[in-house]
Amino acid sequence: MEERNDKPSDQASLPFVEWLKKKESQSQAEILHFLQANKDRLEKTLAAMDKRSFLYRLMMYVFSWFAVIASGIDRVKNFIVDLILKIPAPAGLKQGIRAFVDEFSFKGVVEFVRAKMYSLKKAPLNARVVQLMDEVISHATKQGLDVKQHFPEIIEKFVARKNQLLQHSFFKEFSKSFLERLLAIPFSFNRSISPVLADSALWHKLFVFLERRNIKDIILVDKKKRRVSINQDSKHAAESSQVVRTLYEASVLKAKGHRIFIIGHHEGYLGPYFVRSVFRKLGFDNLTGNCNTVVGPRMFSNLVLKSGASNVGNLFLTLPSQKTTQVKEAGLAEALQKNARRTQFLIKMPNAGLKLIEAMSFEDFVSSVINYKTNSALHASDLLTQDEKDELITYLDNIHEFETLNGLDQEDYELFKSVMYEPFLLFPEGSRSYTDEKGDVTMKYVNPRYMEAYLRPGDVILPVNLVGGSDITNGWRLSPAELGLSVASPYEVNAEMISNFETEGLNVMRKIADLENIKRVTFDESIQSRKTLVSDAA
Repeated sequence: MEERNDKPSDQASLPFVEWLKKKESQSQAEILHFLQANKDRLEKTLAAMDKRSFLYRLMMYVFSWFAVIASGIDRVKNFIVDLILKIPAPAGLKQGIRAFVDEFSFKGVVEFVRAKMYSLKKAPLNARVVQLMDEVISHATKQGLDVKQHFPEIIEKFVARKNQLLQHSFFKEFSKSFLERLLAIPFSFNRSISPVLADSALWHKLFVFLERRNIKDIILVDKKKRRVSINQDSKHAAESSQVVRTLYEASVLKAKGHRIFIIGHHEGYLGPYFVRSVFRKLGFDNLTGNCNTVVGPRMFSNLVLKSGASNVGNLFLTLPSQKTTQVKEAGLAEALQKNARRTQFLIKMPNAGLKLIEAMSFEDFVSSVINYKTNSALHASDLLTQDEKDELITYLDNIHEFETLNGLDQEDYELFKSVMYEPFLLFPEGSRSYTDEKGDVTMKYVNPRYMEAYLRPGDVILPVNLVGGSDITNGWRLSPAELGLSVASPYEVNAEMISNFETEGLNVMRKIADLENIKRVTFDESIQSRKTLVSDAA
């Protein structure tokens, strides 16, 4: 990232930062008075963020106008298509037209092209100045001052500049090749959830087509090593297999109100996609048709990865541990972590909170739940029993990132409301497992904190072992191969297990490795303890 060499005097140009160092806390009135007195300096600092590149500012301005025009064209296009679809015609034809129209967006094209400015060009913004402005706003917000209300134009421009800088950082961090930078798509830093790709979408149909060509067979393996072929054996053999009986058991638990966490191991980049696809082929659309999955930020970085990941479920953003996968770009990890904390806040929400989400509008939820310390609506609510209120307030009291929660996006809220009881797919290795020349599979390092971050007492774990994905996917090339699937009996999580997540989180992966399959899968304790690298373990 291109930056100016900041001198110590640069910090003095924003005296509020120096003032913060001298006093640990200030009243809202003091902060507001100080900001008003220094408004001209804040504006000059804001203007200095990207003054070095007139062309950059001009291009961003042009793209903004194009986006507005494209939005208008999209509205006209949708209006015309709605009129056309009222004409009597075969339902299949209408569905095809609707799928094609929904796939193409003029505004989407503009944003896709604008993303190239972020992915192919170095940022002309001064990261240090952005950081200083962020400190000002963050400190004022923590003291309860709504800076946006008093300085709307400054905040709006600052957020735009900051997001531009973060976009540059995002693609520099996660786009590893020129092709990936060409395929780069915008990443929204205020969103934490992305919806699953509809079956009617053209991208989904493409994946299904490729899948039919390259999955030679699906082999179901039980604990006694018995194998059932989906293509070669009878339908009755598949339906009576231990795998299908276990999936039915998980379906019953879901119907009883338990949240199902399908904890999986996979080899090959498309492993999570294959898990969802195989479950649906076996008739368990209730488990994965509208399921959720937690993915890292790289899966949002380009058109192909995002479309593939969206075929796995509703995407909840997470950020891998900085101890195992460090984000190098300054400020990017913190911005992504805010998004990840919002998803954790929602997923980990106790049933009392889910009940309120089900019943409340976004505005009411923000007012009475997120701002519960300044609004007595939660305490007075008749939607919850006193025990439920106490449970929810205890949970909220343990959430220290108020600023992060206050940034909850309405679209995320509405999407979560519709999927919050759907199963979750989690793959704790964070990437594909290692496969040696013999075909044997060794799990990579697992961060057991997933159990503490997302699961609650009463949730159900369904351990899943899927192999064969790496035989189908080899970079951009696809080769026909078999998939093997085995599952362990679902079991309920309790509070003690979550408290001992460092052990219990790994026990899930050990259980998965012990499952019989068409390939041998190993959980190597030396890899987990970092005494051996995966490449050395083969």
